[in-house]
Amino acid sequence: MVPFHCIVDPTSTTLAISQMTSTVCGITVGSQNHSIQCTKFQESAEFMTSFPINSTFSFDSISGGHNFICSLRSGDTSFFCWDGIRQRIKRVYSGPTALRLISVGARHVATIDGNQTKIRWWRYGCNRHAPRCRQFPKSVYGEYHSLTSGDVFTCAISGAHSVQCWGTHAKLIQRSFAGVQMRSLTAGGDRMCGLNMTGHLICTGNQSNVPSGEAFEFTSLAIGESHTCAIRRNNGTAVCWGQYGSYFPMGSTGFEFLVAGGNLTCGLTTYAFNVACWGLNGRNLSAVTLSLPKILPGVCVPNETFCSCGVYPDSGDLCGGSGVICMRSDYDPDTTDSCPSPFNLPAPSKTLWEMIHKWLGVFVFVCIGFVIVAISMAASKLRWCGVPQVSAPPRQETNLPVPRNPRGPTFPVMDNVQVFSFNELKDATNNFSLAVQIGIGGYGRVYRGLLTDGRRVAVKRCDTRVPDSEAVFQAEVEIQAKARHENVVSLIGYCTENNERLCVFEYMPHKDLDVHLHLPTYWTRRFAIFYSWKLRIKALLDVARGIEYLHQYCVPRIIHRDIKSGNILLDQNWVAKISDFGLAVTGPDPGQDRVDVAFATGTAGYADPDSYNTANPFVSQRTDVYSFGMVMLEVVTGQMVYNELNNTSLATSAAPTIAAGRLMEVLDGRLTLPVGFSMEAVEIVATLAQQCVSPGAQRPNMSDVVRELETAVARFDQQEAIAN
Repeated sequence: MVPFHCIVDPTSTTLAISQMTSTVCGITVGSQNHSIQCTKFQESAEFMTSFPINSTFSFDSISGGHNFICSLRSGDTSFFCWDGIRQRIKRVYSGPTALRLISVGARHVATIDGNQTKIRWWRYGCNRHAPRCRQFPKSVYGEYHSLTSGDVFTCAISGAHSVQCWGTHAKLIQRSFAGVQMRSLTAGGDRMCGLNMTGHLICTGNQSNVPSGEAFEFTSLAIGESHTCAIRRNNGTAVCWGQYGSYFPMGSTGFEFLVAGGNLTCGLTTYAFNVACWGLNGRNLSAVTLSLPKILPGVCVPNETFCSCGVYPDSGDLCGGSGVICMRSDYDPDTTDSCPSPFNLPAPSKTLWEMIHKWLGVFVFVCIGFVIVAISMAASKLRWCGVPQVSAPPRQETNLPVPRNPRGPTFPVMDNVQVFSFNELKDATNNFSLAVQIGIGGYGRVYRGLLTDGRRVAVKRCDTRVPDSEAVFQAEVEIQAKARHENVVSLIGYCTENNERLCVFEYMPHKDLDVHLHLPTYWTRRFAIFYSWKLRIKALLDVARGIEYLHQYCVPRIIHRDIKSGNILLDQNWVAKISDFGLAVTGPDPGQDRVDVAFATGTAGYADPDSYNTANPFVSQRTDVYSFGMVMLEVVTGQMVYNELNNTSLATSAAPTIAAGRLMEVLDGRLTLPVGFSMEAVEIVATLAQQCVSPGAQRPNMSDVVRELETAVARFDQQEAIAN
């Protein structure tokens, strides 16, 4: 049996909507007493004010129905409800059994007990005009999770992963999911959706425009009266579909989870933990950030041992110093690996809607998902690759599992890479303490470490249960050990004791370029210095020198294949370095200009279309040039490389505008407008970016790019000389 709160059930939220009154309530961040604040949704934020639900109690989770909302009391055996008009709180249940989940329908409340062995129902607001809410049993026994309620039904997933439902139309809904094993469920109105065991979206009821996404593409579903919304797992943005087609209600805003009621949908924004809501009035979409205080991203639990998928950064502060918040997961709590990689899973079987989906490509994961680097080592402008006489074979892209060597992989002797013992890294990270955990990825966790010689490092502890982790660990060590340059992240060492696989990197305190460009509300308070044109373009020059080194001077030559702002890290002196060599390949061979690969891969928006749009996929140095061109456009415009709201890329929007001589139309307006030589420098970079995303044969090589960027930086020096 899974311990209480050991796994965060995706149906347990800290935000709820009463649809008839458009009242939105959430459990607030703060002291140990997690109170509830509410507001009524208005199309204009200026007309909204928040108000408390008067109670001296602290609450864990919350759920909304037609005209009332209910919440579980923290660590107790009771729950309370209030309507969306008078806001008078009423205790509905008090012990003796502890409760774990609560789900509210139109006029009923369902709960699962703390041991997940019993579902119980209460009628709320039932009268002679609402007989259907009497069609629930008093209780049922069995092992259940993912409890969810529509208007007049409740469903849950049994221990055998099958769907069971109760209430009006329960048999019809349950029959729709017959024979399908499910991971999670979300209901709303008369409809229900969920993820099956292979991570594919399945919906039933009167739903239109249901997207045929890839495995594990969606998470955190929310179902309203005539629409459904979900979070896209790859970037955290919200996408909705339904009566009026598909749409992206909040553009590139990232969300932790979504809830819906009637025509209203709300989400908790990533990092800021604000509540943003949107509603449809016909085809008119209105979106607004509510006047609520910060809302908890999840339930506070005593410590990290209650979490199977890691914890939120700074969750101790969010919980008022009295616990942590587990990362949310739509995975089944009874699987051995409750946070598996969404790739390299078995192919989906036929389901209710014949949802058999094609893989777009095989994504090669890396042991170093969150490569973080530290104190910059004194180095010359160019350093030759370590051990050039030992050349590793090219990466083999395959789906075949690699047999594990219980004694660890065998690497050639590398003078520039240290072999650590497990105890050394255990001591460096204070026994992999939560206090020094700085990242969580599909292949493991990253910790800030302090070696005995005083060096600060980032230690990646790989999850060896994940398929292919051994293969990508070996490839990462072999390739990145060869790349030694002041603008390339340094692999310091590794550990392969017994079943442990750990990598040690430099530690970089200033995060990545993507954070500074696209999350200003979170980072600029500490890192406002980065918002200068000169510093931005100096970072581009750093990266260009690193790529030039990989292409021209490293032995063997390396094509990175995943150049993007998220893989450009900044050290304590704002020196930019290239990280994450998980997709890198060695080559091309002498006399060749390309490397044939089994599958085209990379990050959407940055990937070279010349490599993708072919029956015989390949990569070349021009692949990296294109990706770097997209990064330059990102820096010049301050925009995301791909805008899902209007389905445009910077390569097809900003680049033609720059080529037409209208740079001012796309220039990042958050920075001071450059003048004189500074403006000339920005124009050089913009034109260079446009050239880098041109068709392959027209692109410059990285040596040409470096020279142009050096000229741009020199222009800033000229402008400063005039100013002085």
